[in-house]
Amino acid sequence: MSIKIRLQQSKFKEENRGGKWHARIVSEGTATTDELAENIQEATSFSRGDVHGLIISLIDEIGYQLSLGKTVVLDGLGRFHLTVESDPVDNIDDFDIERNIRGIKCKFLPAGSRDPKSRKLQQTFASGVQVEWADPDDKTWKGE
Repeated sequence: MSIKIRLQQSKFKEENRGGKWHARIVSEGTATTDELAENIQEATSFSRGDVHGLIISLIDEIGYQLSLGKTVVLDGLGRFHLTVESDPVDNIDDFDIERNIRGIKCKFLPAGSRDPKSRKLQQTFASGVQVEWADPDDKTWKGE
């Protein structure tokens, strides 16, 4: 397994970031629910329809559990939880839900473990993935 990268020059104005080059993954497309269901069907005894229905039911159940204020943990996949975006106020009595809440977002933290020596988080899905140039002769990003 490998991912392809190109380099993109930062457009930020900060002295420590402006104009510097960093790697960006080149997308190889998307994998839809139907494609996942078909691939899982080929690897298991479940029908494509069963798998598709299960995926949709899982999505619905995650949404329901999040709406109850729970964090949803899928072992080996990661954690989903909701966060709220709000405008700050100087005085606690000035906070109004209708006026100060800007929105709610769903956050995802991929499953992983910490390396005991470096203390860096090693994400399960990134384990074993190699990096290579998208085009060794042209390392700069042209956009999508």
